[in-house]
Amino acid sequence: MKKENPQKLTKLEASQVMDEIKNNINPNEPVINDPKEVVNEDELFVLVDLDVLKSEQIKSEPYSYFKSVFAAFLRKPSAWIAMISLLILVLCIIIIPMFTPEGFFDFNIANKNIRPNDVHLWGTDPVGRDLFFMVWTGARKSLVLALINSAIVVFVGTIFGLIWGYFRRLDFLFVEIYNLIINIPSLLIYMLLSYIFSFTFPEIPTDIRLIISLTLLGWIGMARLVRNYVLIISNREYNIASKTLGTPGKRIMTKNLLPYLLGIIITETSLIIPGMISSEVTLSYFGLGLPSSSVSIGALLDLGRTNFVLYPFQLLAPAGVMAAIIFVFFLLGMSISDALDPKKHR
Repeated sequence: MKKENPQKLTKLEASQVMDEIKNNINPNEPVINDPKEVVNEDELFVLVDLDVLKSEQIKSEPYSYFKSVFAAFLRKPSAWIAMISLLILVLCIIIIPMFTPEGFFDFNIANKNIRPNDVHLWGTDPVGRDLFFMVWTGARKSLVLALINSAIVVFVGTIFGLIWGYFRRLDFLFVEIYNLIINIPSLLIYMLLSYIFSFTFPEIPTDIRLIISLTLLGWIGMARLVRNYVLIISNREYNIASKTLGTPGKRIMTKNLLPYLLGIIITETSLIIPGMISSEVTLSYFGLGLPSSSVSIGALLDLGRTNFVLYPFQLLAPAGVMAAIIFVFFLLGMSISDALDPKKHR
């Protein structure tokens, strides 16, 4: 079938139709899409009284950088793994030594080199002491020493780093000290200092000598890190304004610079702790740290390496706990560092 062509209007007829449509439209009538719907103009807007107090209130919470960092930190699975693992390790270090049976730390040649069994879960060492309770007790001592050493290094390094970065006249002195220390391997410096102190000051307790050896020159790396960040932020507008107004340098360093560096210091601290544990263990392993008679991870490693071929569990038990502590702190430090990244808070 052929389609019927629609009737075409001439230009004159089309113009007449448009004029009729315009004449029939009442501008005072509202446009109604639905014939059943009637629009009431009085209901379209509601007058609200002005409340000066409410108009000044901010409904949204003010932005907080540290809240944002904390939220980003909790969103990371690695952070939860690190925190839960650290909690378990700390509980084991605190609780397990409290339930040590009587005589398990005594020298008993009859019980030497016993392999792991129901009584001695991780076996015994060459002098008959129980390795399970010895390792957790030694981990407590090694962790306490690492925390003390890290606190000293961070505190001294932060102070000298602020002074180094703020007072540019001292830059030459600190650079020469840094170049002198950094060109020598840190382990060699620790071993040399420990050897000197052990013969020069034998009356000083071994723990104190070890702390002095690890912290005497260990702060220089932290100071260099703080100094670099101080150079970056010291020329910002608010610091220049403080200098122009005559604010003392001590106040600028503590009020303007230090709060900005707090996140970086926390991150670096979490990474220094496993380094201090490794240094203490290494010195004890070479006989320059805590003596073999003391209960520490390094001393147990030094004692276990002598019979590693015949009794590998004597070395693997303390080495496994040490590796777990170092890994947990390293994972925690990496999670904090990632959470502090400014790109994640835009």
